Amino acid sequence: MDEAEAMYQRALQGNEKARGPEHLSTYVPALNTMWGLASLRDRQHRVEDARTWYSKALLGYESAVGSDHPKCRRLRSDLASLGTEQNKVNPTREELSMKMKASEASRVSIKEEGVKSASKRHRLFSKLRWKGG
Repeated sequence: MDEAEAMYQRALQGNEKARGPEHLSTYVPALNTMWGLASLRDRQHRVEDARTWYSKALLGYESAVGSDHPKCRRLRSDLASLGTEQNKVNPTREELSMKMKASEASRVSIKEEGVKSASKRHRLFSKLRWKGG
């Protein structure tokens, strides 16, 4: 993650040097880099930094390609998901309980049908339940 962050920072510095700081906010390759940095921050659970970079990228894309562009819609979606992602990082007891019940119900229905699930999510839930229970 540290290496990726350094690469994004170098890319932004290179774009700024090549285009100038006044054009950085509408230069699509630089906006792509900002978006990537925002995604990295999101994965690192640095929500406020992610929000800042997503917002910068969104403002730039709106200026460069218009607010109805698919990339702008996707960035708005990424921004909106930041609030829900924070809940995934620190779920409440009720949310954990509901997830466990849903997992159990899913596992029971699969067993009843005689189907062996090969999904990664199912295997992960099974491992977590086995270690936790």
